[in-house]
Amino acid sequence: MADVVLIGVDGGASKVLAHRVDILEDPLRFAPVEPIVEVSYDDSERYQSGFRPHPLADQLAEHRAGDVHQLEDETRQESAFLDSFCRVVSGVCAPEGDRPVVIGIGLPGLKTPDRRGISAMANGPRMPRFLDKLESMLAEQGYSTLQSIHALGSDADYCGVGEHWGAAGAMRDVSNAYYLGIGTGVADALLLGGEPVPFDATRDWMAKTWEIMFSDDRSYEAMISAQGIQRRYGDQMGLSLDALNNHGVFPWQIFERAVSGEEVARSITGETCEALAQLVLHRIVTLARGFGGARLVDSNRRLSSEHPYIGQVFDRIIIGQRLGDIWQNPDFLPVFSTPVQQRLIQLLQASDLASEIKKHYLRANERLRSGLIVHSELRNAPALGAAVDAYFNRA
Repeated sequence: MADVVLIGVDGGASKVLAHRVDILEDPLRFAPVEPIVEVSYDDSERYQSGFRPHPLADQLAEHRAGDVHQLEDETRQESAFLDSFCRVVSGVCAPEGDRPVVIGIGLPGLKTPDRRGISAMANGPRMPRFLDKLESMLAEQGYSTLQSIHALGSDADYCGVGEHWGAAGAMRDVSNAYYLGIGTGVADALLLGGEPVPFDATRDWMAKTWEIMFSDDRSYEAMISAQGIQRRYGDQMGLSLDALNNHGVFPWQIFERAVSGEEVARSITGETCEALAQLVLHRIVTLARGFGGARLVDSNRRLSSEHPYIGQVFDRIIIGQRLGDIWQNPDFLPVFSTPVQQRLIQLLQASDLASEIKKHYLRANERLRSGLIVHSELRNAPALGAAVDAYFNRA
């Protein structure tokens, strides 16, 4: 189908990525199109390197009151975001003639009530009129057929949408699936009953990874995220995160060092495997019979043990982004995917889940069901999901 020019944009805390999307028919599917253009906000001449976010408590208070007062330094920093977004759009699509241009955008942060702006963001400026300003700038650049961008979406939820509708998505042809996008942080996404379900829609009975404590002082996100792995490695090596970044020591290199036998790296990756196996079991238990009582970052928050999917099972667990790349690399089998799966088998066997639930995940030869845990082939699932959402909500 060529009735529209479809563009997906994934805005992060430090950079923005975009690509065009092909619309495939029979069955309807979506596929990213080269080039994939990425721009760091600090490449903009408008970027303020010394920017400090407004105190989060104050941001949340104004968000709850529905009365966001954007500060002058936030307005200036927003201009770097807007400049970067315009650059990625122009990098993948010059202003065209008659075809409507449809853009979908994912951004972190709490959205304004109309979902066209950001009213709270931990690591960036508040931008309550972001889409109004972006549309105006793109119109000035000649995008005369740009359709109104319907909303800003969740980059985590868009991972699930991309995996479900993408031609190479791992959420196709299954009923229930759980996606873990493990990059700087952790993005959770769900497919339930064959449809992507926003994680916020399950907040009464399922917590996000960053909300669940692995130990007294670390969340699961701190244990399995790329930055968490780096920080824990740096703590044991006496190196700061900046020092590790400057020396090119990222999770990939830490897993390489574990393969080569370095004791500290093996300790860190071993802890990561344990945390990931426990987290997957926690998701399995929560779907099957409700929240199992894990400790939360917010000790006052209570989750329900009841939900509409009690007794169901996951057909697939998908690991995406940076740790997805590590998962699928055969060189890392001995220090990542193999120990995670072995530990998950032990946890399932020792659990008090119903026997029919266990049988879904385990085979008689004490192995996990083939194809239960897979890596994502969509490195840019959030941008693809944003485009899909925009396509279905176009005017």
